[in-house]
Amino acid sequence: MKNIPSKKLIPWICGLLLAAVTVSIGCLLIGCGGPEKEGHHVVIFGDSIIAYKQDETSVANMIIARTGMDVFDLSFGGTQMADSTEVDTLGNKRAYMSMYSIAQALYTDDFSLQLNYRTYDPATDYFDERIKQLRTLDLAQTDIVIIEHCLNDYHSRVPITSDDGSEYSYTGALTAVVGYIREINPDIRIIILSPTPKWTTEGEEANDYDGGSGTLNMYLDAQRKTAELLGAEYIDLTDIYDEEYITSEGEVITGFGYTVDGTHPNYYGRMAISEKISEYLKDTEK
Repeated sequence: MKNIPSKKLIPWICGLLLAAVTVSIGCLLIGCGGPEKEGHHVVIFGDSIIAYKQDETSVANMIIARTGMDVFDLSFGGTQMADSTEVDTLGNKRAYMSMYSIAQALYTDDFSLQLNYRTYDPATDYFDERIKQLRTLDLAQTDIVIIEHCLNDYHSRVPITSDDGSEYSYTGALTAVVGYIREINPDIRIIILSPTPKWTTEGEEANDYDGGSGTLNMYLDAQRKTAELLGAEYIDLTDIYDEEYITSEGEVITGFGYTVDGTHPNYYGRMAISEKISEYLKDTEK
């Protein structure tokens, strides 16, 4: 066997080293082999109604405090149920993070779209870490999934329904999401949350306001009917701000006062949401 001259070996060795370094960097960026997956008792998917705060007063952490249950929050503010083809809507800015896209990623175990997503929008500093957490979820070993998506579909003028039932409509996307989740885990409990009450910037109730694809009440009606048709459980949050809450300082909280801006829940709003969900979970625990 002839010896290979050292001068010819050097480029060959350098090429191997470069390939190894490239693979190593790629693994660091996308996580070769994938992370270890884990099931949970309760997993929540939602938008900023759930994810508005990322501290001990978050809705998820309040549920944990009330129930002692294992609750894994995978909510992303500003996202919606359906995919979006429009370039000028809120939904398109975070289309890769729509509930439909996330459910599809969980079903195929392919998170390339989510891992390549970047945003510098306000209140999204938790996105990168939470996207990584998506890949650790084992839905096959999870007991309960709570899905809270509707308001941003309404804001983004997503069609409520479509003739072909596509993922570009709210009910089409919701149907597909439930289907993906049940393919992964036929025995999982799926709970759909209604939107919370919403007011316009002028303080008017928004339920009868048509934002371009229907009123919020029309989306609510479609959500309820689709959940029933799919055999999913349903928690109605539309009246949770009706009851008055009196603070330790004697301040009366009601209606708009449960929110920061007519949409996002303040501390008292998050208390009301977490209490409603917690009581339902405890009452229906098998």
